[in-house]
Amino acid sequence: MRKRFQKVIVYILCIAMTAVPFSVLSELKANAAESIVVVIDPGHGGSNLGTDYLPIPEKMYTMVVAQHMKEELEKYQNLQVYLTHTEDIDMSLKERAEFAASVNADFLFSLHFNMSLSHALYGSEVWVPSTGQLYSQGYSAANEFLIQFEEMGLFNRGIKTRIGSNGKSDYYGIIRESSIRGIPAIIVEHCHVDNSNDASYMQSPDRLKEFGIRDAEAVARYFGLVSKDGKTDYGSYAPLAVPVPANRVWNDTTAPSYVNANLLKYDRTGKYATVELTALDEESVIQYYSYSYDNGLTWSALQQWTKGSPTMTISISMGYGKKDTLIFKAYNLYDRTTESNVIYLN
Repeated sequence: MRKRFQKVIVYILCIAMTAVPFSVLSELKANAAESIVVVIDPGHGGSNLGTDYLPIPEKMYTMVVAQHMKEELEKYQNLQVYLTHTEDIDMSLKERAEFAASVNADFLFSLHFNMSLSHALYGSEVWVPSTGQLYSQGYSAANEFLIQFEEMGLFNRGIKTRIGSNGKSDYYGIIRESSIRGIPAIIVEHCHVDNSNDASYMQSPDRLKEFGIRDAEAVARYFGLVSKDGKTDYGSYAPLAVPVPANRVWNDTTAPSYVNANLLKYDRTGKYATVELTALDEESVIQYYSYSYDNGLTWSALQQWTKGSPTMTISISMGYGKKDTLIFKAYNLYDRTTESNVIYLN
């Protein structure tokens, strides 16, 4: 058995920041005498800084969260936990997957933090394999992570696949390399480092520790683990059962098909507009909306769409100055956008 990794404490942070088919799950639980093997992959490392929007690069955050996750998971019975690396080194995605295979991993969890080019996006998301049982296992496990993040107050950006340009394999290397070796792997994007909605979740070691603990709880629920002291028992917990898809599950590459804005009321004195906004997308859900007073030259911060509803009624403060038009933009699961009709306020 691999020697227990030494816990890494990153003091620099303190200074700078001052779904599984039932048959598969049953088989895992039936073999409780055999330890489940989990590999945690702290994203990036060495010369690969990851997202470097903040003074401290992503690779530092992922290592801290991974260490806390490992420490928490080691409180459970019948579980072996490994990290792909414990030092700040260069390590290819293939090498990470090969390490997971060498310890007979039942699952690989790759930990990351996100950033968008526009710096407008916020929330948590998880990327999963696109085919077969690996998709089902990945989706079920991803759901457990997002449940944890929503409980923390983060926006749920969903569970996603991404296919490479050849159309024959997954785009993300850690998922692709793990899939080749028959290991389910997911990429956990905890939150966005470059958006004020998520910034508070990274501003102290305690918040990063909470991510690690939440990550561990997601894994414990997914595998139905029992703590060594017997105080926590997920043995009877049933994670989301996800059918094995017959074909590859493709990511949505198209924008929302329909966005319409209907002005219900415009109060010139109180400076607000009440609008009925409708958006449809046949392939994925609507996640955000934004609006513009100047025909799309500038846009508001992203607002959360009401989940599960194609139509929502919103009131918008128009602020000072003359406003002649109002236009909306809807964003789907993959951040593809479509603009609405123009509302004329004359």
